[in-house]
Amino acid sequence: MFLCRLFRKTVVLVTVVVVLLIIASVLLILHFVHNSSSNDNFPFGIGIYTYEVVLKYSHIHDPAVGKQLNVGSNVIPINRAHSPFTQGLFFIDNDTLMESSGLYGASYIREFSLSSGETKRFSNLKSNLFAEGLAIVVEPMTYKKFILTLTYKEKIILVFDYDTMELYHTFEHELDGYGLTSNIDLLQSVDDLKEENFARHQKLWTTTGDNYLYEIEIPHEFLKTKKLSISGKTEITCAGYSIYHVNELEYHVQAKTLYANIFLTKLILEIDISKGTCLKIINLSGLVEQCDNYQEGKKNQESVLNGIAIDPHNNKVDLPNLLVTGKLWPNMFQIRLVKSIGKLEAATVLSEYFKSIGKKVS
Repeated sequence: MFLCRLFRKTVVLVTVVVVLLIIASVLLILHFVHNSSSNDNFPFGIGIYTYEVVLKYSHIHDPAVGKQLNVGSNVIPINRAHSPFTQGLFFIDNDTLMESSGLYGASYIREFSLSSGETKRFSNLKSNLFAEGLAIVVEPMTYKKFILTLTYKEKIILVFDYDTMELYHTFEHELDGYGLTSNIDLLQSVDDLKEENFARHQKLWTTTGDNYLYEIEIPHEFLKTKKLSISGKTEITCAGYSIYHVNELEYHVQAKTLYANIFLTKLILEIDISKGTCLKIINLSGLVEQCDNYQEGKKNQESVLNGIAIDPHNNKVDLPNLLVTGKLWPNMFQIRLVKSIGKLEAATVLSEYFKSIGKKVS
């Protein structure tokens, strides 16, 4: 008798719990439906962000201050202080960054201090090369660090010795160059990388102006390799739209995702590497207007947003602080991401992107 009563009470309790779970699920679904319209193209899970400027830095390359590490008859010296035509950017320690600057007859890579703004060392490229994105990788055979620098139309990747910043090797490459990044944690020592056998899961990604993210195979021994191979590609999409013109890339070590500039727009996307889908859309409208001497430079159509580096002091998985700049911008900005309030549609947030590719979306 006692067991029967206990059984009935248990059945009633389980039934009540199940009913409550069903009610909670229905209420959750109704909440999502209420907060999304029938023409809202955003699937749940894509965050829309703006920004707050935390700090503003100088963005000037003065060759008279830095140490030039290559001199040759085909290398054009750039003797005046100027704002770089930024193509690639990342931190190599808490205050030092590596940057590539483009344009024919004026391309170089440099290492500089964020706090002082001064160039520490730099290497000019030959006058017939246009520098694009850059990344650091380790050669699997030696675990020696190298700086890889894309070129725009020349179909080559330059390999610079990280320690000396001198040209070590040149790879042939079948794609035009836009963005380049690797999954190395540059704050780790070489010994740490060896201990975790990093070379076995080292990755290198590039973009080329189309709507794909390409993975490049990293050879075991660089000098014995003439041409790099493409080991895979993933279409880049956002809310169902194919995304072209993905430019400068930055790997987020903590989240294992990519942050990417969209060429000719004020947008940055966070991208899921395996799926190619966007996780965040960051709108940096109004940032260039905060540059010094903005009125003088605003007529230059090439002066667009480009360059992302994740702040090693604030590199949280979900909301890292970013250091951002642009081509020919006299300043760099450390920004904090701020989630937008209110419901926005994909076509609204991406309207600037659609305009840049000449596409109209109703």
